[in-house]
This record gives sequence, structure tokens and C-alpha cells, in this order.
Amino acid sequence: MNIRTKIVQKLVHINEGIFFYPKLKRFYIENLKKENVSILDVGANKGQSIDFFLKIIPNAKFDAFEPNKKLFVYLENKYKVSNNIRLHNFGVSNIKGELVFHENILDETSTFEELNLNSKFLAKKAKILGVSKENIIVDRYKVAVIRLIDFLKENPNKSYDVLKIDVEGHELQCLQGLFTNDETVLPIRFIQLESHNDDMYLSNNQHEDIETILNKNGFEKIAKIKHGFGDFAEIIFENKRK
Repeated sequence: MNIRTKIVQKLVHINEGIFFYPKLKRFYIENLKKENVSILDVGANKGQSIDFFLKIIPNAKFDAFEPNKKLFVYLENKYKVSNNIRLHNFGVSNIKGELVFHENILDETSTFEELNLNSKFLAKKAKILGVSKENIIVDRYKVAVIRLIDFLKENPNKSYDVLKIDVEGHELQCLQGLFTNDETVLPIRFIQLESHNDDMYLSNNQHEDIETILNKNGFEKIAKIKHGFGDFAEIIFENKRK
């Protein structure tokens, strides 16, 4: 990662701390009024969401997924003394097998999705980072992926207050791997998804399909919390069957 990218990353984190996380904090303080909270974190990155929830719920428990091999080692070192955090070096999708992971120069935006090289948003982002749009991806490699429904079946006595999914355009596939039976009442109360309105990935504009699959399975949209930069927001759905 070059110095320019590090500066951009730092500015993004400062912006999030000022404009985004306080609003998200208010939502969860109002809606998670219980002592024992469990979080399913899909796309853990450097542990931003883990750290966020620990600040408001210090005894929260986590199952966190991160396919980026470098970041997974970072997470293992960061949380090596934390007994309440289980880390899983898998991706999450609608299959059990392997997918090609595209590691981005800005690691927060690494993804299983193919970039849209005709995207004006991608060109703008590359210019800010000081690289060509073709060089935004710095590495590609296969990683193991699982379906969330299989993970839940393997842990039948666990329930989760929050499922956070931040997978840069791969959200629909994650949900398809979770909702495989319309009659199933899942042990999840809230699903928090990052929703983009740009065309950075070839698989963009899946908002309607995402909302349809969630509504079909008993989840209703109850909050939209915009980030402090860019045209994207966190959408939170609540399980009305639970």
C-alpha cells in the first residue's frame, strides 16, 4: 500500500468516526437493550465493526469472517487474547467451495465481484488513490467460501442479534446462501447491509433483489444510515418472524 492510499484510508476512517458511527451507535443502543449480545460479522476487514460493538457492548460475542489472507493474520494477532471472538478465514457466498478473491489496493473494498472498468466512479476512485483503474486490484487468489445456512446448521444452539454483511457487491449471494427455505425462522434479529448506488462492479443494481429476498423471508427495512462520504449507506432489516 503506497503512502497516498494510506492517507486516503486514514481520512476515510476519520470521516466515518465523525459522521457515520455516532448514528449507528444511537440505533444499536436503542435496539440492543440486553446483556448477552452475539454478532455475526461477514467481511470483518480490520475489525472495525468488532471494535464498534465492543465499545457499546463490552461483553459481546462474535463470529467473524474474513477471506483476505493478510487481514486474517492481522485479526488473529489483534484479538489473540479475546475469548469472545471466533475468527473464520472463509468467504461467504451462495455456494460451498472456492471463489476468486480480488484484493483491492484499498483493502476495505476487496471483493469476489469483477470490477466494471467502464465505471466513472471507478475511474474517480483510481485517480484519488493515484493508480490506474486496472491496477486497483493488487492480487487475485482462490479462497474457500461457505453458505451461512450451513454455518447456522453446524451451530444449532446459537442465535445472533446482528448479522453484518459488508462484502462489496456480493451481498445478494450471501443472502442466497442464507435463505434456502422460505419456512425457516432464522436465529437472527437484525441484518445490516452496506448498500452502494455506484456502478463500480459488474453486478451492481441488485438493491431490488436484495430487498425482495429479505422481505420474502420476514425481514423488514427499519433504518437507513448514510455514510459520511460517497453514495452509500447501511440498511438495517429486522426479523419480524422471530
